[in-house]
Amino acid sequence: MKKNLLIILFLSLSLSLFAKSGNSTQIIKSGHWVYDELEALCMESKTDFFFETQPMTIGEMLFYFRKIPYEKLSENGQKTWEKVKAFLTKNEDFFPEEELRLFGNVKVNPEFYYKSNSDIDWSFDYYVKDFFITIPLIIGFSDYVTIEPDFVIGKNQPSMNDPSNFTNIVYSGDHFEFLFPRFAYGATGRAFDKWGFNFYAAKEGLQIYNTQLGSIIYNRTFETDFYASLNLYTEYLKYSMHVAQVDNTKFLYLHQVNMRPFRWLKIGVLEGSLLNASFELRYLNPFMLMHQFGSWEQYGHLLTANEDNYYGEGRFCAYFGLMFELLPFTNFKIYGMFAQNEILDLGGSRSDQALSVPDSIGFQLGMQYNINLKDNGVIKTYLEGIYTSPYLYVKQSPEWSLYRIRDNMQTSGYTDSWIGSPFGPDCFAVTLKADYDSQKKWQAGFAYLFSIHGENRAENLFGQKRTIKTKVEKTYYDENGTEHKVYTDETEDIYSYYPYTQYKLAENDEDRIAARDKGRYMWMTGNCLYKHQIKLSGSYSFLENLSVYGQGVYTIQIYNSNVIHGIELACGVEYKIFN
Repeated sequence: MKKNLLIILFLSLSLSLFAKSGNSTQIIKSGHWVYDELEALCMESKTDFFFETQPMTIGEMLFYFRKIPYEKLSENGQKTWEKVKAFLTKNEDFFPEEELRLFGNVKVNPEFYYKSNSDIDWSFDYYVKDFFITIPLIIGFSDYVTIEPDFVIGKNQPSMNDPSNFTNIVYSGDHFEFLFPRFAYGATGRAFDKWGFNFYAAKEGLQIYNTQLGSIIYNRTFETDFYASLNLYTEYLKYSMHVAQVDNTKFLYLHQVNMRPFRWLKIGVLEGSLLNASFELRYLNPFMLMHQFGSWEQYGHLLTANEDNYYGEGRFCAYFGLMFELLPFTNFKIYGMFAQNEILDLGGSRSDQALSVPDSIGFQLGMQYNINLKDNGVIKTYLEGIYTSPYLYVKQSPEWSLYRIRDNMQTSGYTDSWIGSPFGPDCFAVTLKADYDSQKKWQAGFAYLFSIHGENRAENLFGQKRTIKTKVEKTYYDENGTEHKVYTDETEDIYSYYPYTQYKLAENDEDRIAARDKGRYMWMTGNCLYKHQIKLSGSYSFLENLSVYGQGVYTIQIYNSNVIHGIELACGVEYKIFN
């Protein structure tokens, strides 16, 4: 009897297994092709919407998509519109009465690599396109709740970064990526005629603005243990609250408002607070300017006496961001971002000690122009630059910097990431790209990257420590009850990379002036690493669920007057059981 019940249950679930892969509360992962196509439609119609914060629910994407004027699109644009519509409304009317909707798939993505020079880093972290095997399981409860974990079989970052690595296929136990699923969430929400909302809890993958060099404000490469997003949106205004648990002692609170005063102009502002202490409710208030709490002065009790003396503040990092996007004419957009976690107050002190606190800022500016061809193909061209000051994302300690580091469970080494640009602080980079899409079977791309990176990389910064000796008074009583005092030397290591800390550690005026000047210096530091890269890439689809792709990268790297160069090759196959 039990066996028969199990068979009936299995068959009933099988009927709905592929009933609908497009619940309106289903989330589409950051970086998916549909975001690029939606932005291209906005560019062609000169009607902007809020696609900059990813991932998004299908319901929110459809809310904006249905307001893109189809009649203003070219023939190419209308084909793109139909392609996007087919994806977002896939199987929309297939078993619509089902309250429980399941969808599963298996994607196999073997990749193979080669590089001629082991002294040049790979141009990717985990993979070119994806892990070796990905198994998504999507569970929808009616149209209002969706749960999805993507289970993966793939290599961890240390094994992928090994210069001798040649594939993303796992063939050794210490190569296995123990931290999975990487993409996992639960989401709910509803879109109405004039407004909508959604709320989801996920592991990682949040991105604030889609760029070519990675978002300077918040990039999807930033690892977190958990984050939750609440989004309230209309056609002209969107509010988002993001709360992330970076690790077990670090919490990040972000409030973001985006506005569209004109259909061709979009602006946004973001305020954030990172707390290296217990979770606090006050940072969740969407109508409170978090800076007014003065939190940088409120956690001194969590510091040791030496940390309080040499750091001046701790356990907290303020964060601020600005964004804009302009569509001056059809198929052309200009966009920019500003990020900041420390800046000298206009009316603040100008003492040498105050000037030793570095301005931690960054800028990103880019433009995109799309060219529709007569053969229905599209060429997308990009020019983008990024600048990060030597101490952007950085505070007195890595524990309250906008940074995450974790040990790898299956192998030695660690994996780290910055909240924003994958380049991290102390960098200037420019890229020029052109991508061709035939809109049928194949795609091709060209990219040139020039970058300058100073010495303020994570391993260099956070490896700098100073041992402080302190005389500690201790009291004890002998057998007669007589009080005695003794003094012992105790040592404590503090981080010594931050200019303010170096100012406090300085023993003479020359060192103090050097620390002040270091805090005011805004270009790349020390011996810089210069890199030129040219990349050619392409892909071809045999079927909707089977494609091949590859890329070749030629790199010239200059460091300390030494010039090296090398070639990197990568190819892969992507096969999905179900499209």
